[in-house]
Amino acid sequence: MTLRPFFFLILGSLCLWSGPSYAADRTEDVAGWALSDKGGKPGNDLDREVLMVRKAAGVEIAFKPGPGRSGAVSVKFTGCEGSSEYTASMEFKSSADALKSVREEIAYDFAELRKSCRIPAETEKSAMEGFDKAFGTVLQWVQDKPFVYPPSEATEPNAAAPAALPADTI
Repeated sequence: MTLRPFFFLILGSLCLWSGPSYAADRTEDVAGWALSDKGGKPGNDLDREVLMVRKAAGVEIAFKPGPGRSGAVSVKFTGCEGSSEYTASMEFKSSADALKSVREEIAYDFAELRKSCRIPAETEKSAMEGFDKAFGTVLQWVQDKPFVYPPSEATEPNAAAPAALPADTI
């Protein structure tokens, strides 16, 4: 008696039992920024979140690229009579525009905070260290693996977004 057919039957059952396969989540520290790409599934990125975060003394900066040429930036400040949070959703023409626009938004948020709270000038500078390198990395991740949605979600506003930022501008 040979066990070979039995072995393949068991192996096949294990493959079916293991459930669906998902895209691997990814995390990386780049120049002091925590980067993550989580929740994506093959053909369905509805639950996918790509995020770039930096926590420094009294401030947390986050950038979340979206599908196409979009993204959101959030800057949270603590310490001055509680906390303040500034957020902005953005659309970009190119990777260079994205970098410039997000940097300008963060600088604006710091300027707004300075109107009501005395913070050292070094706080912004130290919080932004490594920003360009981390930003380029997270945009490259989205370029390498663009957001994908199932056909039934084609009517969702984000599903019709333009293609990812061109690699030659990253």
